[in-house]
Formats: sequence, C-alpha cells, structure tokens
Amino acid sequence: MKIILLCISLQIVLFGLNLSESIDLAINNSPTVSLSESNIKYSKYMEDDARSAYNPTIQAGFNWQKLETPTAFAFSPSHNYSLGLKYNLFNGLSDISTIDSKQFELEATKLEKVTVIADLKLSVIRAYTDYLKAEKNIKAQEEQLASLIKQYNNTNIRYEEGIVAKNDLLLIEVDKLKAEQELIRAKSNVTITKNNLEHVMAISIIGTEVVEDFDASVKEIEDAISLENKMLKNRSEMKIMKLKSKSLLSQKDAVVGYNFPKVDFEASYQVNDKERFSGSSVFQPKDQTTYIVNVKWDLYSGGKNIAIKKALLEKNNQQNFQLQQLKLDLKNQLVKAYEEFKVISSAKYVASRAKESATENFRITSERYSYGEVDTLTLLVSQSNLTQAINKDNNTYYDLYVAYKTLQRIVGE
Repeated sequence: MKIILLCISLQIVLFGLNLSESIDLAINNSPTVSLSESNIKYSKYMEDDARSAYNPTIQAGFNWQKLETPTAFAFSPSHNYSLGLKYNLFNGLSDISTIDSKQFELEATKLEKVTVIADLKLSVIRAYTDYLKAEKNIKAQEEQLASLIKQYNNTNIRYEEGIVAKNDLLLIEVDKLKAEQELIRAKSNVTITKNNLEHVMAISIIGTEVVEDFDASVKEIEDAISLENKMLKNRSEMKIMKLKSKSLLSQKDAVVGYNFPKVDFEASYQVNDKERFSGSSVFQPKDQTTYIVNVKWDLYSGGKNIAIKKALLEKNNQQNFQLQQLKLDLKNQLVKAYEEFKVISSAKYVASRAKESATENFRITSERYSYGEVDTLTLLVSQSNLTQAINKDNNTYYDLYVAYKTLQRIVGE
C-alpha cells in the first residue's frame, strides 16, 4: 500500500508547497527512511528468533527402510511414523543474554531512524532555503535589468540631444548586457536548486512559483558550554554506540553460558507398521511413547569459546574508541557551527543596514544623475551595489536560519 501511495505522490501537482509539507514529503518518500524502517523490522525479527529459544519444538517424521539382508532383530521392509516434542529447560543462561543483545540492537536501529530523519530534515531546510534565495535573486536581477534598460533609454535620448557623450551610453549598455547574463544565470540556478529540492524530497515539483516563503527568524542561542552539555546528552549517535556496546557485552555473556551444562526434555510418540514378537516377548510394539531428559556439558570446545569472547571484547573496545572519536568530532562540529552562527548573525545585521544605505544611495545618485550632477559610472556603481546588497540581505536572512537549524541538529534538539 505504501508503494502505491508513493507512486501516486511522485506524480502529484503541488501548489503552495511550504517548508513543513516539504519535510513531511521527504520523510514519507525517502528511500533512506524506508531502509531504516526495514532495519527496525529486521532487528525485531531477530529478537523474535532469539525469544523462540523458550518455545518448544515439535517435529513429525516418517521412516521407511528395506534391508538387503534382514536379521532376527531387523525386519524388512518396515516403516514408522513419529511425533516428537523438545523443550529447552536450561541453556546456561545463554538464551537470556542473546535476547538482551537483540533488544539492544533493536533499540539502536530505532535511534538510527531518528538520526536519519534529523539529517533529512536539515537537508530539506538547506535545499528549500537555497531555492528561495535563488528565486529572490531572480527578482533582484530583474529589477536591476529593468532599471538599466530605463537608464539606457533615458541616456540614449540625452545622447541624441548631445547632452552626454557616447561612452556614457556604452557604459550603461555594457552593464545592461551583464545584467541580462546574470539574469540567465539566476534562472539557471533556480532550476538547479529546484532539482536539489526535488531530489531531497524524492518527488517532482510540477509548475512554477509553488514554494512558499516563511518566517526565517531565529531565537537566541545558549552559551557554548550549555550547548555542549546538551549535545553529549541528546545525540542519538552516541546512544546508538552505547547500545551496540551493551549488545556486544551481552553476546559475550551468551558465550560464557556455553560453559554451563545444558538440560532439555524430549517426548516422542512412534507408530510402527505392526507389532512384532521375539518368542513370547514383544520386540516391536505397535506404538511407543518415549520420555527423555538430556544433560550435556561441553568440557572443552577446542578454545573456540575463548577466542569468541576475546573477539567480542576487542570489538567492544573498538566501539569505545569510536565513541571517543565521535565526541571529539561532535565538539569540533559544535564549535564551528557556533562560530558560524555568530558570524552570520553579525553579517545579517550588516547586510540589512547595507541594503538600506545602498537603496538610499541609489535613489540620491539617480536624482543627481538626472540633473547631470554625477557621471554615468557613479550611477552604475550605485546600481550594482544596490543589487549586491539586496542579494546579500536575502542570502544572510536564510543563511542565519540554516545556521540555527544546523546548530540545533548538532546539539540534538
């Protein structure tokens, strides 16, 4: 059923797609999430397999034989039917340890899914904001091109009237051509960022202007030490490693259990082809019920159990080394993300002020140019500065949101 819904969703026409819907679509359609869900099911089946050691086993059989040389105690041909039940009474506590190991592995796979979804959410946010930045970049480039076209037309009139020199007209024409090329590049970037968003969501976006803007304002962040403490407490990857370490230790305990005796009970019922006698005594009854208690103690396994225990302990040491490395890597990521957030936060403030100044500067320069008080180059520089300031302001607005969400992801919130 899920596959059918996925196929339908891949052809859906989206109108007014927002960030929350994008994240939901990515989670529902992502093969990586489906793989993590499959891993959970697999681990649950393996846990069920371990628990089956507490259940009895039942076997049914049929035997037919024919001897080339029958004897007094071996009849030919002959056949029988059998039904047997076997139950494990004691297995050196190995079954309990094996079940514990599988439970730890199951919990680890559940946390792996949490990790996958957290990474996927951040990927959607990055792709989504990249698309919005690309869309706004087009708008800025279109405004610049429209302004340059207007300036070119006005300057051309003034050139024909002999008010300005031809090189002033050519300067504007060069910038107009550059603006046209930048607009082409901006539209291409929209296509690329849209494709990236579709890739992360695992779904095609049909139509144009379907991605809605959103409030990308962020909250204040805590100090670095508080964030690090939260990170060490919250990160699912660290919890996964600890669970895997517990699983390995439980596997070791299961191997230790092999050194204890094993006790099982067996009952069987057999129906023979016919009753046979040896003199006046019954040699082969028509049917027979048998009860057996088996006690087995492996005194020496050739060093196999010792080798397995050592291997599991070494594997556990590897988990501890990986956990230590993960802590170092996460702390390094946190420092980078924390500093990046502070830098972008400052850049956002500067970009906002720069946009205001560039807007006012272009307004004043345009007026002075119309009165012939400034030259064409000054006008073009102010125009270019305005476009750059608008794009910088748009980019830092969303970059700060991504930096905030990246910091949250590293902390594990």
